[in-house]
Amino acid sequence: MANFNTHLMAAATVSGVTATVLTMTGMFPHQAVIGYFVLGVIGGLLPDIDLSTSIPVRIAFMVLAVVAGFLLVFAFGQRYSLVELLLLWLGCFLLLRHGVFGLLDRLTVHRGLIHSIPAGIGFGLTTTLLAYYAFSASVIHAWFCGAFVTLGFIVHLLLDEFYSVDLFGKKLLKKSFGTAFSLGSLKQPIGTVALYLAVAGLFLLCPSPRPFVELILDGATYRSVAHRLLPGEVRLLDASRRPPPPDPSSR
Repeated sequence: MANFNTHLMAAATVSGVTATVLTMTGMFPHQAVIGYFVLGVIGGLLPDIDLSTSIPVRIAFMVLAVVAGFLLVFAFGQRYSLVELLLLWLGCFLLLRHGVFGLLDRLTVHRGLIHSIPAGIGFGLTTTLLAYYAFSASVIHAWFCGAFVTLGFIVHLLLDEFYSVDLFGKKLLKKSFGTAFSLGSLKQPIGTVALYLAVAGLFLLCPSPRPFVELILDGATYRSVAHRLLPGEVRLLDASRRPPPPDPSSR
């Protein structure tokens, strides 16, 4: 199994490359792209939130609780007084750090249902819901927020699955093979069914993904990126955009 630093770097790398591609399209403000990147990194750490004995996971969850509290304050900063905003921040922090984290510690086991593909989709859909309804994000922006969380989550699962292959040992596959990148657990049929029902319910509550899907599938979205893959291509593109030199005969 990959360690915390490996997961952090992998999620940051994949999210960074994807965010860079979005920046190259020129269709997204830099603040939004930075937010996508941060959400991708957070998604890359989420599968291990059921590992309560890990100090890095405890620190990451603490940071997540602090950031979530501030995001909530920013969203309602114009509506409430300072005292009310401080209470709102404190309540969000305590709910996540001691309520949600404590509940996960009691009800989950490491490499259980949280460490699965439907859980990653569920976290992404939850992020989309929060971005759209709580923070009044546009449909496309909300879905990108959720997509980056799921992207980071999937990167984590794939990395753990890769580490379960022992290329230099006597056995090619370790005992952990197949437990990371999974669709559920046969040992927890009720929990697996409940997880799939939760994912379906979250999807129905989310705004229509049609604008997001159309943007992703539109070739025009990637046309400018395709012309700027190599430095030489960028110079040729810039040269083609320059105005033609004046005609000496016209003087």
